[in-house]
Amino acid sequence: MRATFTYLIGLQKGERANFDADRISVGRAPDNMLCFGDGARRVSSHHAEVIQRGDQYVLRDLGSTNGTMINGRRVVVSELASDDLIEFGAGGPLLRFGVERPEIEDQLETVSSKQHERGFSSSARKGVGDHRGVASARNNAALLAALVAAMLLGGIGGIVASSRLRASDPELMSFAEIHELNSPAVVLIRAEFELVDSSGQTATSEARTGTGFILPQSGLIITNRHLIRDWEYNTPPPGTTGRLTKIEAILPHHTLEDATPAEVFKLAPDKSVDVAVLRLSAPSDRSVHGIEPDTGRTNPGDEVVVIGYPLGLDLLQWTRDSTADPSVSTGFVSRVSHDFIQLNLRAYHGNSGGPVFNRKGEVIGILTGRLGSAEEIALCTPINAALELVKEDPGRLGTSLRGRTSSPSRKLFVTKRRPRRGALIGL
Repeated sequence: MRATFTYLIGLQKGERANFDADRISVGRAPDNMLCFGDGARRVSSHHAEVIQRGDQYVLRDLGSTNGTMINGRRVVVSELASDDLIEFGAGGPLLRFGVERPEIEDQLETVSSKQHERGFSSSARKGVGDHRGVASARNNAALLAALVAAMLLGGIGGIVASSRLRASDPELMSFAEIHELNSPAVVLIRAEFELVDSSGQTATSEARTGTGFILPQSGLIITNRHLIRDWEYNTPPPGTTGRLTKIEAILPHHTLEDATPAEVFKLAPDKSVDVAVLRLSAPSDRSVHGIEPDTGRTNPGDEVVVIGYPLGLDLLQWTRDSTADPSVSTGFVSRVSHDFIQLNLRAYHGNSGGPVFNRKGEVIGILTGRLGSAEEIALCTPINAALELVKEDPGRLGTSLRGRTSSPSRKLFVTKRRPRRGALIGL
């Protein structure tokens, strides 16, 4: 039995790698059997392994940075089936898995050739055709044809089943598609501010980094308010107050030196609504794929995709990357409450202000914070809170909202909300 991997995208599209080993190591490092090389930045050095267990292959993720997806679903350990689509790292190489059984094919060929030889020798001895030999050869040929037909039908059935999974809701996208459509519009935000004393003297200067995203047909950037006005959320020393001095946005695939100046377009009037709207000094034609303003269409169990810059500039330094490129993480909706959409996923400092997408590639919320030490509980502010800030200028929203309004069965919060309770930690 032999495992096969067929490249579906990139420069190697259409190429196939075959392995007879019981364990197939996968990663970017050269000591892997299935090696993607240094150019595959979404793939970890030792990303995953595929292990043969009897007649079955099992894939195991080895704690990779960007995860492993099978048919669009993130997995840690999963059995593989023929025609499964494996994505090594969100936005990374996409391959089709298959299984070949060359020993069975060899046996069929051997049986067929032996029957042919026996029929031929019998005819030579008797000088006329041996009807029993001919019948036997015909039976074997029929058997071989039936086996081949069964294999073809099985393959076609797998393709049809795979198509039906997607056809059940043709609007659903894979994680890779969501990343490809939206990551160009997800920017790294850097805000500098000063703490000044009562005499106006600068006591200290600080900076914060986070994530923002560009609204469709507007050029406006949505992010968190606490990223722009840190001193309102982290009490400054007595006698001091904060003053914003600089905001800049770094577009994907750009360096820190390429940062574009930005300014505050509008802030929520109450700090409990953790939303800020920024405007770039130079217009941009980038934007996220779409917006879903109706929380009535978001339900517990829905899968979500978060695109952002975890750890901000620190991660770029640790990975020795010269350009800013957003990361992808996945999770699901745990609960939809009055003020927040609760998510089951890990979020880090720097993810703050990042877009949260549904499986249609639409923004449903703004990643805001997490609760204390509960690392798997993240909260996002519904996108409607940001839309409230710009609704006085409807032209800026373009047509991406598709005329939707909020669901009457589930009330959306507007610009005034109840004060927060508990230890909500901004990212």
